[in-house]
Amino acid sequence: MRFKINCITLISLFAATATLITSFTTLADDDKDRKKKLAANNIEGDFSVMVLGSGGPTNTAKGRASAGYLIFIDGEAKILLDAGGGTYQRFVKSGVNAKDLDIILLSHLHIDHTSDLPSIIKSIYFQNRAFHVANNSFPPGRTTPFRVFGPATNGVPFPNPPLTGADPNVPQYPATTEFIHNHYDLHQGSDRYLNIFTRAISAGVFGVNAINVSPNWQVYAPVTLVDEGGLVIKAVGVNHGPVPALAFRIEYRGKSIVYSGDTRSRSIDSDGNPLPNGGNMVAISQHADLLIYDTAIMDTPINDSAKVFFTLHTTPSRIGEVSLLAGAKKLLLSHLTSSTESQLRKIKSLIRKQGYRGKIKAAKDLQVINLLD
Repeated sequence: MRFKINCITLISLFAATATLITSFTTLADDDKDRKKKLAANNIEGDFSVMVLGSGGPTNTAKGRASAGYLIFIDGEAKILLDAGGGTYQRFVKSGVNAKDLDIILLSHLHIDHTSDLPSIIKSIYFQNRAFHVANNSFPPGRTTPFRVFGPATNGVPFPNPPLTGADPNVPQYPATTEFIHNHYDLHQGSDRYLNIFTRAISAGVFGVNAINVSPNWQVYAPVTLVDEGGLVIKAVGVNHGPVPALAFRIEYRGKSIVYSGDTRSRSIDSDGNPLPNGGNMVAISQHADLLIYDTAIMDTPINDSAKVFFTLHTTPSRIGEVSLLAGAKKLLLSHLTSSTESQLRKIKSLIRKQGYRGKIKAAKDLQVINLLD
């Protein structure tokens, strides 16, 4: 009887061990599958963009993160283009190692374009630490400061009324240098601890250099921000109501990505005169291989309260007009909202009615577009 019980016990132990081994094997296989599916593994060629956030400031049925994009140069993440809410989570999930990211481009300073910036920056320093631990190369870790380009203030004050008592000398929006200073300055920044934290964890020497982009807000002419090693970055002032805002063009090895940011996309100046070549977005989007466009509204407001958004964003018909006049090869509809996410077929139809015949795609979080030859 004892021998029989021991046999049964052994059989049970063998069965449990086999189950445990199978479980570990399954977990290992699942981990391999997860790694294969990482968005980072979809990067190919010398010039790519990854969508971190394809939404705007509102909830959508698909749960899109707010605006954010990573630009890859020769397979490496080098440029962060906006960093709205939820983009940090997408960044972590993507599997991207951005330890050498160099440039941050902020289209404007609305929360849905900037709120996750501190989290992503801190994460990049942890990626530096992991790299230097693995290579036993302490210190110093990362020593190159991030370069942050964003709009200068346009000097538009708060309306008084309705904000009774608002100082007419205080603009609604700070310059990018002030925005960055308020976050990271060693003595006054709300996130100033990073100046010592990155050193304490052997991740490097923290640093951010902010540069205001000060285009002529009336002329809307593109200006060159970076021209080095074949990489060219240009910006143009765009109309986003009272908000100082920029659109960006990134060029590398004969290919180009244009990002509208948020804009009404003017075709006329403040006096009602036609702008040259169809307007600022047409000027900066000439023959773009990929044009990423603000798609937050439809052609007509659903009610009177929605009219304000038509001073801030671009209608599908205007998107089609710009894309046609610029000769953009591919159009990516992004900054999608609850109003537009469910009407993508109609939006594409409105764009086509303007005569645009290039490719049209709706952006998705963690989507990768490779600009291959």
